[in-house]
Amino acid sequence: MDYLDIWFFDRRPRMKVFFCYLLIFVAFFIFSDFMMYAYTKSLYKPMKSYEVNIISPEVTVEVAEASNVNGNVKGKVKNTTGDIVEDKYLKFDFYTDRNTNVGTKYLKLDKLYEGEEQKYELGFRYDNVTSVEVNMVDVADIEKATEEELKIDPVYGPAGLISAVILGYFLL
Repeated sequence: MDYLDIWFFDRRPRMKVFFCYLLIFVAFFIFSDFMMYAYTKSLYKPMKSYEVNIISPEVTVEVAEASNVNGNVKGKVKNTTGDIVEDKYLKFDFYTDRNTNVGTKYLKLDKLYEGEEQKYELGFRYDNVTSVEVNMVDVADIEKATEEELKIDPVYGPAGLISAVILGYFLL
């Protein structure tokens, strides 16, 4: 009887080792995922204030948070005008503690019919933002905007980048 015959019939030690490695991998994956989530949550702080200067349509800000280098604003727009809202933009002005405007972003609204609701999510990369002011503007006001102001940054942050690197490492 040679080595292959024993290996073929006696699988139990190899399966125990395989399951131990699998258990270690799953435990490490859960631990690292939790640590990345906790780290990113500790970076983002809620903004001290946000001001919505729009009466109709109804614009609400659900989440306004920023770290020292980036942040995001999430909310909803509900058409309460009685007409169709189209060719409108939300204008976000970002301010520091000293009320200095560090940047502006524009977010195009889709065509909203009466009573319809749309969620929005805006990522930004400005330093030390503590407050945001939201206004509504027309297409005529957008003509003066720069390409950077019209570009919407994804709201991935460091956790998304780290996750992509880890996933790429294991898949490649």
